Amino acid sequence: MGKLTDDEGRVKVFGFRSGKSWKMIIAVLYYALAAFILVTSVINEFRYYKFEPIDVILVIIKYVFIFVFLFSPLIFLSDFKYTYNIPLFRNKERSKSAIGMIIVLGICYMMMQLNIYVGSNLYKSSVKEYTLKNTAQAVAPYEKKMDSDKLKVMLSSLQVAKGYKVEVATDDKFKNALVKGNYNKSLITIKSPKLVNQKKLFVRAKSYGTVNKKIVEGDWSDVKEVKIIKPKKKETQTTSEKITTNKQTKDKTKKDKNK
Repeated sequence: MGKLTDDEGRVKVFGFRSGKSWKMIIAVLYYALAAFILVTSVINEFRYYKFEPIDVILVIIKYVFIFVFLFSPLIFLSDFKYTYNIPLFRNKERSKSAIGMIIVLGICYMMMQLNIYVGSNLYKSSVKEYTLKNTAQAVAPYEKKMDSDKLKVMLSSLQVAKGYKVEVATDDKFKNALVKGNYNKSLITIKSPKLVNQKKLFVRAKSYGTVNKKIVEGDWSDVKEVKIIKPKKKETQTTSEKITTNKQTKDKTKKDKNK
């Protein structure tokens, strides 16, 4: 890679070349975040997932591409000597460099996906199980009319989930669950006569799936309260309005008789 500075003392690293403070701050934050994501991902993957021997090699290869993906600006856009031998990057033209970055990122992404696809069934199962158990379900209930027996709920979609368990209750502790059901869509409509005329309703959900013929469930989502729309009260006539109306009716009746 060579020296980090050129003959004039300027740093060759992308983000530091111009010497402008705001660019360097952004670069430091980006590289720090990229390093944090990379390190924590590696630690978590080897801590929680199960591997066959071949999976270890595949995972290492995957993280090589993840490293290139995250640090591609540093690798390809810096002013190190080797970059002048890479097509699209050698002339430091913005348009060509942009095309080069798109190609690099595309290749890295495809290789990461291919790496996951060719992993062993043990690895895939452990990834699926971990995802189901540790992905928090999000619930967003729609507004509901008090006199309606229907409640519409939006759930966050989880690709590995077989379905979603949903509960509706009148208390946020779910001691009195009115409705319990399993659904295979993320946008659901719950219909039950028990929902009619309830002043308060709460909803929660969790995803579930099958891993090695075993049902695996995630944790319950945060409890969400349903906004209840109360029916509008019918306007009633005041006593004075009733008297006026009755008087007008009587006067009209008298006129009709006189005719």
